[in-house]
Amino acid sequence: MQTRHVYPPQHLALAVALVLGCADVSMAQQPADIPVPAATTAELQGRLKAFAAATDTTPSKVPKPHQGEEKLADTNDLAVLSGRAKFVGSVDGGGGTNMLQLDITKGGKLEEARNFEALHVTKGEWEQAGNFAGWGVIEPKTMLVNTGHIGGQIGVLGVFDNKGVVANSVTVEPKARMTNTGTVSGRVDVRENAWFAGNGTVGLLNVAGQLEVGPEIGAPTVTQNLSLSKTANLIYRVNAEGDHATIKVGGIAHLNNATLTITSVPGEHIDTGGHTVIQAKKVEGEFGQVVSQLAYVTAQPHYPGTEVRLTYVRNGVLIEDAANTPNGKKFGSSVVTPPANKPPKPALVDAPAGAQVSAAIPEDEIPTHQPVEPLKSTEATPRPASQPQTASTTPKPNAAISALLGTNLITAAEAIDQLGGYDTADLGNATLSSMAPISAGMISAMGQNHPGSGYADGQVWVQALGNSGTLGKQLDRYALKHSTKGLMLGTDWAVSPEWRLGIIGSKSQTRLDGYRFDGGLDSWHVGAYALRQDGPLALRFGATFGSHDGTTKRHVAFNRFSDHLKGRYDARTHQAFTQVGYSFDVAQIDVEPYVHLGYQRYQRDRYTEKGGDAALQVNSQAQDTYHSNLGLRLARGFAFDQGMALSPRLNVGWKHRYGEVRGLSRQRLANGGNTYTIEGIELDRDSLLVEAGLDLAVSPRHTLGLSYNSETGQDNRNGALLGQWRMMF
Repeated sequence: MQTRHVYPPQHLALAVALVLGCADVSMAQQPADIPVPAATTAELQGRLKAFAAATDTTPSKVPKPHQGEEKLADTNDLAVLSGRAKFVGSVDGGGGTNMLQLDITKGGKLEEARNFEALHVTKGEWEQAGNFAGWGVIEPKTMLVNTGHIGGQIGVLGVFDNKGVVANSVTVEPKARMTNTGTVSGRVDVRENAWFAGNGTVGLLNVAGQLEVGPEIGAPTVTQNLSLSKTANLIYRVNAEGDHATIKVGGIAHLNNATLTITSVPGEHIDTGGHTVIQAKKVEGEFGQVVSQLAYVTAQPHYPGTEVRLTYVRNGVLIEDAANTPNGKKFGSSVVTPPANKPPKPALVDAPAGAQVSAAIPEDEIPTHQPVEPLKSTEATPRPASQPQTASTTPKPNAAISALLGTNLITAAEAIDQLGGYDTADLGNATLSSMAPISAGMISAMGQNHPGSGYADGQVWVQALGNSGTLGKQLDRYALKHSTKGLMLGTDWAVSPEWRLGIIGSKSQTRLDGYRFDGGLDSWHVGAYALRQDGPLALRFGATFGSHDGTTKRHVAFNRFSDHLKGRYDARTHQAFTQVGYSFDVAQIDVEPYVHLGYQRYQRDRYTEKGGDAALQVNSQAQDTYHSNLGLRLARGFAFDQGMALSPRLNVGWKHRYGEVRGLSRQRLANGGNTYTIEGIELDRDSLLVEAGLDLAVSPRHTLGLSYNSETGQDNRNGALLGQWRMMF
């Protein structure tokens, strides 16, 4: 008698697959319409939990192997890799039903795991490099990188990076992520709030969450069908070079009113270029919503039967509309861009049968990046061969502005600020602030003459100075910082019992540091000063001239556009001051209230930056500032033996500025655009002046001094440290 099977063989095979998770079935063994996975991720977790709790399951701790492989007994084993050490090696489950649990926080590499029905990642980041025949679950906050071969189904609750082969299906659960640069022979189901990307190959792709494609991560190749649900969001990225990626589908692409989100686009292809988002044997349906994060470009999808194609045109949004600063709006209004236009309607051309995508596309024949080529215009009437060709007068588009037109709503404002070059307006105030120690050093030298020492005819002095400050300290990283170091020499002599005259010379170097901006000044100063001392009344005058060799460096980078720009300019400064003080003695303390009036002028020549299309042509600049100081000086001398004396001193004052307190700069893009005016950081109208110093007379002729001067306002600060030696004769 023949034995009759109660169940057909294919049903029996399916039952075995349900128990083990899924059989190791290659793509060639599957039917054209890939079936639903044998179990959900929750069911796979349930099987793992039930196996661990079974009475015939033997928990096994797998130590870190030193040599060879680790082989378990011929029982039902739950092999757990745990501990603090990384696991590197191979393990064999032996006979029976076995499951492998990866539970090391530091993770490790699984070179080979044989005779295991399931792989359970519970801690750490792991690499599976061998041939694993079973199925697996990747728990939240864990990661599995597959560089080998996995035969069964994978449920992803954490992160799965497939660089090898998965012979069955993958389910990416909500909040989980999967990157596929290898091959999934079965289907991939991306649930709502899940994320999928990669330029690998899958058999069938169903997306209810996010599918991201772009030039950096590529686009998937689907050998059968692509199905987007209504909750799906296809995020399509294009960079400023025009690189993009196209999803290749060997079967039907079902769009099902999913969302298409476009995040960037190359400006140079506006109005002429397009991108192919999906290329399939057939496209069914359309996107229900097209979300464009582009600031200045409108993207229009087209559905010519076997493709989903995007075309771009300039919209009606003005450049300055995306700016969030006054300077940005001024720059934006100076930019000349293509006018807004309606999206072109591409011709629908039926592709020949031989051009259709086959049902199974070999992975090595599918490019992950499709080059972008502008659409070519055709003339209604052919030009006769004898007709002379006229050269095109259309100027070459500015690459920086093209990249700006392709920015999204998030990066547009910062891109405008970078292109506007707002730091150039602060060159004047930064230069004038760096000169503060010059006048302070002259006043200090005039106030240190002591006729009672016996050497009243003249003096020679040397000052070493270090100065630093910040313009717009409330702007954080956008503030402009400056630091100066230099040396100043001076001498003065008596021309009458009341008058003394002096001259100075100085050499200094200044460094400017801002956001994506660096600058430098190589400066020379010459000047003269005069002092009239008539009893307790002191009248002080001073004037200097400075010559500056300046350099600037800017780095403009946004939307894959990058430009390093250098500028060089000449500038001159003038400053003059007069000060009246009246001194008297209070309890052996010299007290001198004073009034100070000052004037500063800055002149900079015109210059043009060297670099790419973001280079600026900066006009000449001139600005004048006036200020007054009301202050009080305190000093006291302490005499020692052998002519030595110590004199601590303190100076406190209030400084007020008059007139315009902002620097202005008129400039334009060197390659196109109109001239615009930007404003620099506003200086404080009122600020506090503090000077603390200490002078030590080491002999009747030689004196050493050290002082610190600071000017502090609400938004700006400046501090200078001066060391001085002087010799009287």
